[in-house]
Amino acid sequence: MSIRINPGTTPRSDTLSQAFAELYQQTSRLGFDAMIYDYTPVPCSLEGELITPSLLHMSNVPDDMHSLWCEQGYYQADPVQIYALKTCAPFVWSYQRPEKTALRAVLAEQHQPVQNYMRDHRMSCGVTVPLHLPNGGFGTITGITSCSQQELTLNETLAELSFIAHAFHESVFPLFDKETLTCQHVHLSKRERECLAWSAEGLTAKEIARKLHRSVATVSLHLNTATHKLGASNRVQAVVRAMHYRLLDS
Repeated sequence: MSIRINPGTTPRSDTLSQAFAELYQQTSRLGFDAMIYDYTPVPCSLEGELITPSLLHMSNVPDDMHSLWCEQGYYQADPVQIYALKTCAPFVWSYQRPEKTALRAVLAEQHQPVQNYMRDHRMSCGVTVPLHLPNGGFGTITGITSCSQQELTLNETLAELSFIAHAFHESVFPLFDKETLTCQHVHLSKRERECLAWSAEGLTAKEIARKLHRSVATVSLHLNTATHKLGASNRVQAVVRAMHYRLLDS
């Protein structure tokens, strides 16, 4: 079972929408009621906190779920996402019987809001496929159902859902725009990134100014602003942090 997408046939947004619709149909045929796909070019901050994904698609979920996960910090408190980052294998999870699933290794008090929400909306059981990507990006595809199914039944879907997940991501990744492929945790201007990139090459502010045909004061302003945005104490640390967030990638 595969997902075929030809980026040249329709506009990118329409093609992605079609791909997500087909992904939902395929996960539905496996018995899942809802489906979630997320992608982030950098999964964690330097402090170890999950970074809200640059792309989060949810099918057949409550209306407020997307905003809770993206704007209210639920993504950072989602134990399924926390565990997915620690493993390469697809896994079954349950909020009704977490001790019998992978969640037993990560559930803590700070995850209670997510656990309560999922239980209250009858989305307390599912399967997640982690996607650790060669370029450092990270994604997951999750099929969700109620706990009416036995855990054994969900285990039987692991291999097929994993195949669907990897085929889907391979198909849609070429459709991602620059914003999706850029870490959203820290926002640097084009000039700030450019100055930091030259700084990473060992150039001084004076040398960067010559390269960019700008004044030393202007370059220093860009470097200082970028350093502040990155929470760094100096330019060397700013370069290290910018590289972690892949902001200096060409």
